[in-house]
Amino acid sequence: MSTVSQHLPPASELVPHDAPMLMVDEVISYQADAIKTRTVLSENSLFFQPGRGIPSYVTFEIMAQSISAYDGASRLENGEPPAIGFLLGCRKFETFCEWLQPGDTVETQAIPLVSEGELRSFDCRVQTLSGSDIAFGNINVFRPNDPEAFLLQVAK
Repeated sequence: MSTVSQHLPPASELVPHDAPMLMVDEVISYQADAIKTRTVLSENSLFFQPGRGIPSYVTFEIMAQSISAYDGASRLENGEPPAIGFLLGCRKFETFCEWLQPGDTVETQAIPLVSEGELRSFDCRVQTLSGSDIAFGNINVFRPNDPEAFLLQVAK
């Protein structure tokens, strides 16, 4: 099944983050086998450093939020509201520049690799609009079926 962003709510309704921590501006496309998001970098970013820009390691969080948007869209298709997930780690994270500049627009693609129970793994790539690689990595996440129940159990 293929869904384009016109049929999905805004990224802010799929990713359980509020400004200024919300970094994904738009879901460009969503399918069961991939999501593509867009982020416009800004001086309003919490990570902006005057005279330097935004450190490229911030793309790791953009990748994680793109996965969250994928999960939110997937849950929506199943009649469930978006929910929090947990970042477990990353393999092979690499960036190809040190700094990004306000006004830069990046597109992030997250492709599910593994889905075993509540564990997921995604191949992620951040690129410029012209298709040049900025960063990539394989991100592992924990997606509890009932996040609230999980948090209550952990709190005991």
